[in-house]
Amino acid sequence: MTKTGRTAVKRRKEATQERSRAKVQLILETTLAMLNEGPADRITTTEIAKRAGISIGSLYQFFPNKETIFYELYSQWLKQTLDTIDEASKGFDGTEPLDQLSNAIFDSLAKGESINSPGHWQLLRAMGSTEELVALEAEHNREVFQRTLAFQRKFGREIPQDQALSLSILQGHVMIGCLAAVAQVGSHTDNEPVLEWGRKIMSFVYDINRLSQKKS
Repeated sequence: MTKTGRTAVKRRKEATQERSRAKVQLILETTLAMLNEGPADRITTTEIAKRAGISIGSLYQFFPNKETIFYELYSQWLKQTLDTIDEASKGFDGTEPLDQLSNAIFDSLAKGESINSPGHWQLLRAMGSTEELVALEAEHNREVFQRTLAFQRKFGREIPQDQALSLSILQGHVMIGCLAAVAQVGSHTDNEPVLEWGRKIMSFVYDINRLSQKKS
């Protein structure tokens, strides 16, 4: 059972002007860069402000603590993930082999540092458990579930109703593992072999027919 914490993750002030929005984005980008360098527990709001070249007071105008910054980054990451999936899949009409779709989605998510860096996975490990986070992830999982069903149906796969959610959960966990491996390996060596292995794994779990085949 998920326990909800007491740390607030709501921003103090919404950025309504262009200058304020740019400052918020600078704070977020600076924090992600710091997450790329090491664990989240070493990051402080004072260090974020220093690295961003702004006063700590300016940071506190928008974010009361680093957990709020992490939550904002995480929220943006989830939205960017869904947008990337939609963009990668929109050119397919269901007549192609299903693995072409899974490859396109996996490559789009895996290859961009703006969406799949070591810092993103440091961020995931740093997320506490709050009511806001539980609600955010639940909504994200619903969106992913809807896409899972739509992809399978578009490509002529029939998913038993009692298996649809399980398939979506499996795909999500396998995708997370493959993407995290690409990000980690890519930070210090050629990640093309890992990309190719990830494509093969995802092409298998994306196809309910292949998953359902029984050994002869």
